[in-house]
Amino acid sequence: MGKKFQPFIHLLEIPYGKYVYDLNKSSVIKVPDAVYAYLKDMTGEPNAEVREYLEDLKAQGYLKEKHVKVSEHPVTEYYHSFVKNNLGQLTLQVTQGCNLKCEYCAYSGNYFNREHTNKSMSFETAKKAIDYFISHSRDSSHFSISFYGGEPLLEFELIKKCVAYADSRSEGRKVSYNFTTNGTLLTDEKYEFLVDHDFSILVSLDGPQEVHDRHRVFAGSTIGSFQKMSENVKMLRRKHPNYFSKKISFNMVLDPEYPLKEICDFTMNDESFNTSRILSTIISDVQTKEKLRYSDQFLEEYEYEKFKAYLWKVGRLGVLDIPPLMRAHFTGVKETATYFEKTAQNELPDKGHRGGPCIPGVRKLFVDVDGNLFPCERVSESSEVSHIGHIDQGIDEEKALQLLNIEWLTSDNCRNCWAYNMCSNCFTFADDEGELSRDKQLEECKFNKIQAEGKIKDYLVLRELGYSRQMDV
Repeated sequence: MGKKFQPFIHLLEIPYGKYVYDLNKSSVIKVPDAVYAYLKDMTGEPNAEVREYLEDLKAQGYLKEKHVKVSEHPVTEYYHSFVKNNLGQLTLQVTQGCNLKCEYCAYSGNYFNREHTNKSMSFETAKKAIDYFISHSRDSSHFSISFYGGEPLLEFELIKKCVAYADSRSEGRKVSYNFTTNGTLLTDEKYEFLVDHDFSILVSLDGPQEVHDRHRVFAGSTIGSFQKMSENVKMLRRKHPNYFSKKISFNMVLDPEYPLKEICDFTMNDESFNTSRILSTIISDVQTKEKLRYSDQFLEEYEYEKFKAYLWKVGRLGVLDIPPLMRAHFTGVKETATYFEKTAQNELPDKGHRGGPCIPGVRKLFVDVDGNLFPCERVSESSEVSHIGHIDQGIDEEKALQLLNIEWLTSDNCRNCWAYNMCSNCFTFADDEGELSRDKQLEECKFNKIQAEGKIKDYLVLRELGYSRQMDV
């Protein structure tokens, strides 16, 4: 083939065969073992059969060597317009207080970034935030307002005032409302208001009582919150069954030190949860003082349940045979399938940016109790890095653009990384107690690559079993 070439690719292997992920084509293709072996080694001259195969791939546009040359997020030139007219979701931190003391909560004291306080948002700050948001979302026919804590229902009266004010200022546009709650403060009075205003509610639920109560206890006690939460949720389901089925979902935080099967069995067998939408996340340790441990049993049971979900995705098991938390897991498979099956690309652009960062303040605008602005509710409120303005002055666009273009911190590594397009690391992974750290960002890269490769392999297994993105449309 003449001079040695260095195609921008990543090689993967699963039981069904060997594959090449081509970054320039945004495509993953199956190749013969001999071709895979040559691309893996890239020494010597390929035999005639391999050479012919490689030439055919090159003729189809594969195996290009091109990398992005200039790091710049494609939204950069439009950011000012988006900030002026296209804000999408406002999140109001109505309180920093909570009636629970959950061990893994970002406010628990086990994290570097924040702790619970007794501070709440004033209605004046809330009104300023709503006014700012509405005046900067004029190109949106619909917008969303979220209420955040702590436990937002501690400030139920403030929430009611905010809803009335936002409705009066919405200028005929549809406003949707939502919040996440621990479920212990739901009452008949609150039900009626939430149903009347069509709130979407995400309830924290970690599993059966013995699991849920491991971490989620009432503040100042060792009493678990499961019984109270469960009673309230089931009463809401009895009184408003249609609303419950459409607007209530659950957020399950998995502790990987413990088995998974008991959680899966619970969500399968309890009628209040077995048909519900359950989102699952594993306890985050990005800002924790101690790193997580994964038990062997958790990993084994997770892989088993994931395999069952494979069979569901290709029509070999019914949806009710799969634990709800594993159904949610495969949202990511659909996203991966969309990337590979829908993206039409011949080569990487000269100017681009790795995946990971959202559009700070545009996709979400988080306002804390004091009116400070942040890209979302998951960042560190105590970090100067995350602070992108104040409700009195608006978004600091220069600072927000630095976070949008976070690739500048590690551009030499990023532009040569096979996970460039599939990266999920935003600036929070580089936030080292208030400073952007190149070393901290690069430390997280290895985990991102593991996750990206896992997503591709999940998709490839399903593709071999007959799955395609259209099956989920």
